[in-house]
Amino acid sequence: MKLNEVTKNQLKEICETFLFENMEHKTVQSILQDERVLCRQYGKGETVFKPEQYSRSLAYILKGTATISMLMADRDEFPMRRIEEGSFFGVAALFNEETRYVTEIRAVKNMKIIFFKEEMVEQCIRENAEFAMNYVRFLGSRIRFLNRKISLLANSSSENSLIGYLANAASRFGETFRLDVSYTQLARNLNMGRSSLYRALDDLESRGIISRDGRNIMLLNQEALKNS
Repeated sequence: MKLNEVTKNQLKEICETFLFENMEHKTVQSILQDERVLCRQYGKGETVFKPEQYSRSLAYILKGTATISMLMADRDEFPMRRIEEGSFFGVAALFNEETRYVTEIRAVKNMKIIFFKEEMVEQCIRENAEFAMNYVRFLGSRIRFLNRKISLLANSSSENSLIGYLANAASRFGETFRLDVSYTQLARNLNMGRSSLYRALDDLESRGIISRDGRNIMLLNQEALKNS
């Protein structure tokens, strides 16, 4: 990258990212001036990455905002989140044999992005221990973020399963019914932990949707249950 492609403040910003933490200034300058580090600009609405067309690069947003969406089977887009200035993306594009990227990334407004090509990232990892550790820490933070997302989705799915079970039981037996299995077995049937089941039940009870007396359950607000 030619350093005149970025302002002094932007150059300072890049050098101060966690990726170059504890590294000598001259080493960082040498990396940034390598031809495998590219500066690209995108207009509002322009696609940066998509499944069929992407760069095997670690990317850093110097300016602008983008949306991350997943393309569904019917080609509809499922919006996931936004990524702002100062964010990295593209980890999923590196060091694998996949031929398609996992999501579509599109500029919300004009963007300036720095791309560190895969071969450049690999060289930095091999030749600089600090860079390697910084990258490993970054991957660790991404794994923690994804684990939290998975946990939230799993908990949401479990509560939805319970709500579906209760709604079905109410339609069969009326607003007051007795569980025909223990809570332990119900948790197994719904593929959730027993503590997660009790938390979900306590939540519904605290919201005045159900009441419990042992295995006897009374549905107090069927409409609220449907909308939960």
